[in-house]
Amino acid sequence: MERLTVIILICLLAGLSECEETGDQNEINQSLTTELSYEDTKAENNNDVSADPGSETPATRTVNKTTDHSCEPNIYMVLKELGALEERQKATERALEETNRKLEASERKVAALNSTLTELRTVYEGQRQVAFSAALSTDATIGPANFLYPLVYRHVLYNVGGHYSPVTGYFTAPVQGVYYFTFSSFWWGRNTGNSGGSLYHNGNRIVSWYGHSQAHPISGSNSAVLMLQVGDKVNVRLWENRQISDNGNKYCTFTGFLLFPM
Repeated sequence: MERLTVIILICLLAGLSECEETGDQNEINQSLTTELSYEDTKAENNNDVSADPGSETPATRTVNKTTDHSCEPNIYMVLKELGALEERQKATERALEETNRKLEASERKVAALNSTLTELRTVYEGQRQVAFSAALSTDATIGPANFLYPLVYRHVLYNVGGHYSPVTGYFTAPVQGVYYFTFSSFWWGRNTGNSGGSLYHNGNRIVSWYGHSQAHPISGSNSAVLMLQVGDKVNVRLWENRQISDNGNKYCTFTGFLLFPM
């Protein structure tokens, strides 16, 4: 915009120079016109001695009027246009300032939304990472006992989130959602007896296994899909007067994971 103003000022100065040159030319033309007029009217002036010596001929007055007013319209239009350009420049600057303020406000909103989205993604991914699998770590037979015996799978194979406890044998739901659980069991069957137990949700029996043999090893398994609330507990318990066996092969396992949050 400053360059445009400079260009307009240069044009204005050039116009003034042109007007001065035009004025000089008009003065020369005026002189010629006056001389010609004097020769043509000499006889008339000699006869009319009573005429006013200071009076001017019509031709001379016409030339002077033209000389006095020839540049005024051009200067006025240039100054008017310059003022209009300055006003448009100020309006443009105000509009740019307002646009910048709106852009800065939008950038702050986008940054806040990105931060919120990152937090939600972190929470969601943390909720999704719920899974465990563990095995009995004993090389012996458990039972029989005269009560429901909570099995503790101390050999942890996987426990993302740490929601299964190898100390108590309980899984605690960290979020409300649908979970999948499965367990397996084994018993040598060397003595007369049987094996059996159940999956429990908050102390309620859900699914079970049972096996009976007097001479051969027996195994069993079961699984369930459960809707859990935050803090719900799930574990496996051996029935009264039943037995379960394991060794380094890890026949007896307890596994669970979150299918999807609700």
